[in-house]
Amino acid sequence: MINHNLKLILRNLWNKRVYTSVILLSLAVGFVCSNILISFLVYETNTDKFHSKQDRIFQMFSSDPMGGNHRVAFIPDQLKNFLTMNYAEVENICQLYDIDNISIEAQGNTFHDLDVLSVDSSFFSMFDFPISHGDRSSCLSLGNIVLSKKMAMILFGQTNVVGNEIALHNPDTTQLLTVAAVVDKPDENSHLNFDALMVHSAFPSKWWGGASYVLLNNNTSKSLQQKINTDDQRPSLLGPGKLDYFLDPLVNSYFNTDNNMSFMKTRSPMFMNVGYIICALILFIAGFNFINLFLLFWQDRSKEIGIKKTLGITPQSLFRYSILEAGVYIFIGYLLSLVVTLLTVPVFNSVFEANLSPEYFLNMKVVTLIGAVLFVSGTLIVLLSVSKQWKMKPISLMSKGTHKVVFSRALFTIQFVISITLAICSITIIQQMHYLENAPLGFNRNIIQLSTPDKKSKNMLPIMKQKIIQFPDVNNVALSSGNPIIGGVIARYNLDMDNDKFYTPYLLGGDDDFIKTLDLKLVEGEFPSERNDGKLVNQTLVRQFNLKDPIGKQVPGTNDIIKGVVEDFTCGSFKQEIPPVIISYNNNGGVLLIDYSGGDLSKLLLLLQSEWKTVFPYYPFNYHFIQEDIAKKYTEESFFFRIIVAFAVISMILSCFGLFALSWAVIQSRTKEMGIRKILGATSLDIVNILTLTFTKRIMVAFIIAVPIGYYLMNQWLTRFANKIELNVWIFSEAVILVTLVALVTLSFQTIKATMTNPIEEIKDE
Repeated sequence: MINHNLKLILRNLWNKRVYTSVILLSLAVGFVCSNILISFLVYETNTDKFHSKQDRIFQMFSSDPMGGNHRVAFIPDQLKNFLTMNYAEVENICQLYDIDNISIEAQGNTFHDLDVLSVDSSFFSMFDFPISHGDRSSCLSLGNIVLSKKMAMILFGQTNVVGNEIALHNPDTTQLLTVAAVVDKPDENSHLNFDALMVHSAFPSKWWGGASYVLLNNNTSKSLQQKINTDDQRPSLLGPGKLDYFLDPLVNSYFNTDNNMSFMKTRSPMFMNVGYIICALILFIAGFNFINLFLLFWQDRSKEIGIKKTLGITPQSLFRYSILEAGVYIFIGYLLSLVVTLLTVPVFNSVFEANLSPEYFLNMKVVTLIGAVLFVSGTLIVLLSVSKQWKMKPISLMSKGTHKVVFSRALFTIQFVISITLAICSITIIQQMHYLENAPLGFNRNIIQLSTPDKKSKNMLPIMKQKIIQFPDVNNVALSSGNPIIGGVIARYNLDMDNDKFYTPYLLGGDDDFIKTLDLKLVEGEFPSERNDGKLVNQTLVRQFNLKDPIGKQVPGTNDIIKGVVEDFTCGSFKQEIPPVIISYNNNGGVLLIDYSGGDLSKLLLLLQSEWKTVFPYYPFNYHFIQEDIAKKYTEESFFFRIIVAFAVISMILSCFGLFALSWAVIQSRTKEMGIRKILGATSLDIVNILTLTFTKRIMVAFIIAVPIGYYLMNQWLTRFANKIELNVWIFSEAVILVTLVALVTLSFQTIKATMTNPIEEIKDE
């Protein structure tokens, strides 16, 4: 019996292969999205859960010494001994920090820009990173280095390199180290990212604190946190008892936006929440499409069901047949989705900077969730199809045109509400990202920055400056402490003796060409110089302290004199208000800022590299653009932009499948009506208007619902930015025009076919 039913199902699939293809495509697209999103979300939420002691490990944070709302991941090294000596709840503490300006030489090759971490020797007793070669209990000791598997392959071309020697160079020393172990990549994700590990004693002069992880005897983090913060002797960056400390579970570190150290990977909780919502929406649209397409397919086979019921088929037999047919669709659709998923995973990883592997789809939690999706989809399809089929009378099923399957137009409208809302979000985000890339910063964007390789080389930068200024397309060059996006220092200036009142200005410095190179606008006064000591401040500082006639007055919290005022310019990013800024004269900076123009940038870079090798022959040419520094400030927004745009497109594709189903249902049910209208003189345009009116009404209703939803969501998102675009009527108009055009293209396939059909064929009975 099963073989007979299976043959009948496959025959029906082949006979209606156009509609079968639409059903399978809708199902496959939904499964591809659910496969990737479910696997990705499970992978992300399982971050750092592979550590056996993860329920007792907590990361420490301190309140911001600058008075900000964020917390600081940097913890002073004095706190480690203080906690282990005074609190019995603390079993161990592991602190780690990254060592700057490190290069590793092995087998005659030198590698730069590496994440080399200095850690406590207890690192591997606290964390369960897998060791592929070496002894985890003794590998972290003076004279040893631990490499990641990836770094071992880069340095030596193999992973079993225990006992090999490497030379580690930093600006102060060169050390010969022995590879004591190789760390394998864990199956699950981790927020810690490193190329090599060393103990603190290798660089004792550089160690004064870092990221800190506490292993407790039991889960008593709240009571311990309270005890620490009531202890007046607790060390802090501002002195004993000045800052509060917080203990967060290790599994939350990946989703903590306060973790901004270079060796830490983080993912915004908002990004994860959006992922969950989009996964649910895509599954809703795909599932709704499949159910309706499946039921419409049954409508076209109404006589088959009528004959079966006339011959006495039981509800159980009909139920089994529906299970088998739905199972065939789901099985074929899922097989197609697996092929597409495997091809899509590398693209997904590249776009969203993920590390999802095809093997991760075999993870038990992933398999369980995907299996649940398949089971729920199949169950809904079978129950709906059988219930509708059994309610129909055999005589109505065998009479052409006396019965029609009508699915919920409300759910169809919801589909387009989702699509239009995502389109509104996509257009808004695209415009905001374009604004971030091109909006005026208050200073020159076209800047190349060269940084000195070490402190000893600073005295060579003035020589380089004089040579670079002669290059074509170079307008100005300045010695500086950094650029306004990433090169400034945030300082704390106290305004009273008790230190209760303070402010946190942004400090910059440069030589005589600093203002000219950055193209800062001087409002009044002059730029200080070596002979004319003083400070330059921005308009925000003047307004904050209500300084009238500021020239000659003291900079608040200091003994320095204000020599000039510049117009406000962006510091950090558009996500924050412009802070008070203090600019000093500094002709001993470690950075060269190069103002360039012209189109042949590659030629200029070659000239800069040639000059760099002349002055610093033993160091790699290291440069970056301010424009790139700006882009890095919006990494999270870039992720959000990609996921919204990608799934807005997918939602529109899936909604078009649903629209195709609805247009098919309406045209099938109104075949005779269209034939009679043609005979009575209706033109093709009249037929098109009649058939599309229903759909355009639904799209307009969806637009009316989607506009306030999209406005609210994007208005909330834009509050993250101090400088932002305005939500205007054109954003919503573009969204509805885009979705309507896509819908009309989809409708054209059915409506054109309906207008070209012979009316005699439409009204005759079989």
